[in-house]
Amino acid sequence: MLLNLDHTQRLNLHALLGAQRGDLAAIRAFWAIQDRIGLDAKEEKAIELKREFVAGQDRVVWNPASELPTKQFDFGDAELGRIRAALETWVSYGVNVDRRWLEPLLAAIATTGTCMATSGGGEDSQRLI
Repeated sequence: MLLNLDHTQRLNLHALLGAQRGDLAAIRAFWAIQDRIGLDAKEEKAIELKREFVAGQDRVVWNPASELPTKQFDFGDAELGRIRAALETWVSYGVNVDRRWLEPLLAAIATTGTCMATSGGGEDSQRLI
């Protein structure tokens, strides 16, 4: 399945997948997805991404006014299944703060074919799990 993801969705999905638990095979499968959707150094610089370590946790922040073009990813059935399972079983979403990036992503993966799943920009679109 082809998904077009914006940088906010990529960052949040990367964080959500990084918070999953599983056996070694599952962890490696999550890593493979993370490696594909992660931002490269040029993209990180363009949105002024910064990594911080706060209270024992990694935290990623970026300039919410920055924009990057969406990027297309082709996920196989197994990868899409892992993404769906992670999205459906996560219990720490914020109703308002996660809606902007999560709702279009859920709608896109509920369909088949090529999907646009952009969350749009704006100050309230920055969120990491």
